[in-house]
Amino acid sequence: MLTFKKPAFALTIVMAFMALATQTQAADEPDCTVTHPSTGKFYDLRPLIRKDNDNDWTPDTGKDQSMEFKLNVCQKVQQKELDIKYPDEVASWGKRNKGTSLGKLSKTPVFRGDSLILEYKDGDECPNAANYRKSTTIQFVCDSSVSGQGNPYLISSSNECSYWFVWRTPVACSTDRPSGGNGGGVFGTIIGVVVAVYFLGGIAYNRIVHHARGFKQIPNYHIWVEGFDFIKDMVIILFAKCYRPKRSQSSYHNLPVDSEINTLIDDDYEDDEV
Repeated sequence: MLTFKKPAFALTIVMAFMALATQTQAADEPDCTVTHPSTGKFYDLRPLIRKDNDNDWTPDTGKDQSMEFKLNVCQKVQQKELDIKYPDEVASWGKRNKGTSLGKLSKTPVFRGDSLILEYKDGDECPNAANYRKSTTIQFVCDSSVSGQGNPYLISSSNECSYWFVWRTPVACSTDRPSGGNGGGVFGTIIGVVVAVYFLGGIAYNRIVHHARGFKQIPNYHIWVEGFDFIKDMVIILFAKCYRPKRSQSSYHNLPVDSEINTLIDDDYEDDEV
């Protein structure tokens, strides 16, 4: 029979909440941005995006001019004629004799240690490895001495299958997180996670440990019941105070006035004397 200790179970719930809260924060970050997991600094690569009629980035290949490259950041390449079978969502493209996809679009940069990385995967099949597909790795390096936004540079390629570019640019330096936006949405999501962890964790604990069934599985069931009864009583009291039916005055219209009452009393007195 399984046994659970309450402190250990509570610790598990807290750890689950922290993991969910971290995922929630990451999920709510705008596309093409990332927060360093250790320092908490914010990085925004969106200024490097080429859109619509903008030309794609053309990496520097040094002395090796045997292959042409085009790539974009968090956006598919803008070049129309790619000469490939599946042109959709291609974010990195190359051409030697024929065009080839070097990776599909990704809008999620990540950190590997202190290296800021953007990866494009699932390109065309590798020529020497049928079970592998071409990929592109762009490593962004913070360099405020570079003029403009810099330019990617081809560092190496492996068996015409994986390509590694380094991009020295001031855009890769940490920046301020944009104000406003969806702060309220983040807060609401975190509150929702807290409530979900509270109820689901409490129900699981009461069901497994205390063998509770029905509504008694709800954590702090008696407190919720008492709170509901209190609110119900307050509503009844307020309703009773606000809604008092007016007493009808029609039954008093036919009552005699004081002069008529005195006359009746005098008449009764005279009858008694007779």
